[in-house]
Amino acid sequence: MIFIDDKKRNVIRAKNEHYKIVSSYLNRQHLKNNNDICRFIKTNLNVLINGTPKDLFSLNEKFYNAKRNHSYSEYLIYLNAPKIGGTQMEISIKRKYNRLHKKIEKIVNYSYWFIKSDKHYDYELAKNINIPSCTYCNRIYTNTMKTEKGRKVMRPQFDHWYPKSKFPLLALSFYNLIPSCSVCNSSAKSDTVFNLNTHLHPYVDNDILERFSFSYDYFKSLNKYNIKISHKYGDKKAYQTFTDMNLQIMFNAHISELKDLITTKKAYSNSYLTNMIKTYPDANLSIDEAYRLAFGTEFREEDFYRRPFSKFKKDILSELKLIE
Repeated sequence: MIFIDDKKRNVIRAKNEHYKIVSSYLNRQHLKNNNDICRFIKTNLNVLINGTPKDLFSLNEKFYNAKRNHSYSEYLIYLNAPKIGGTQMEISIKRKYNRLHKKIEKIVNYSYWFIKSDKHYDYELAKNINIPSCTYCNRIYTNTMKTEKGRKVMRPQFDHWYPKSKFPLLALSFYNLIPSCSVCNSSAKSDTVFNLNTHLHPYVDNDILERFSFSYDYFKSLNKYNIKISHKYGDKKAYQTFTDMNLQIMFNAHISELKDLITTKKAYSNSYLTNMIKTYPDANLSIDEAYRLAFGTEFREEDFYRRPFSKFKKDILSELKLIE
């Protein structure tokens, strides 16, 4: 997982632009309606769109406690109830909250307005945030591209850190829209319920990269490699996050990347990058440039988001002592 710094100019601009677009839409289309859901959204519009993840959690709780014949304690039963079956009470509560959530979805209208809009609001948000690799796994490019005529081609998906299926009120909240690849959004994380007390958030935890590292095992008798993720002792949040994200499983689909780095170690000395710089003096390469040419990833942690596998390769190369 990569930290997204919301103090960067492009992220500030993205957040401001997102607020203008979403608030304009809601005010124009829905908030003139005099029902309790619309009144709640109108009263709390600023927090709903641009509130921090902690603010969003509190707002969500406030909403269910304010809703007539509903309560947050009942909503928690809904959150934790099995998808299929359950006790009679759980089934009754699921039906009740599914009906409520359909009403919310018609107002927030994430899929049918924001994603399918002919004005491409989803592309504008992706372009403004400008995270060209998956925030969660950093394995896959997530660039935003259109044709010259403006037809949609590719962009990151937006994972809802608080799943929109269970937190429909927060479906358009800026800090709940995490640029990600389709695997992390649809398969690895899906609608698993995350909590700020138990899981890392890419906008909140600025020390994410320090809290885990990649390593590997080699089983000689089987001639088999295994990529593993290590966490600082007792760091339950990091452990829970990457377990629920299935990150270690995903990276073991990339054993070839690991083998390439091990082959490089066998073929070259520990001064691999220094020798490259000395061999091509006219190129005037910096360490960053030589590293990028050699391994196709970024050297500095603040740039890891620019290229896939940057965190993974840096950790493995350090373990192999190919870099300091």
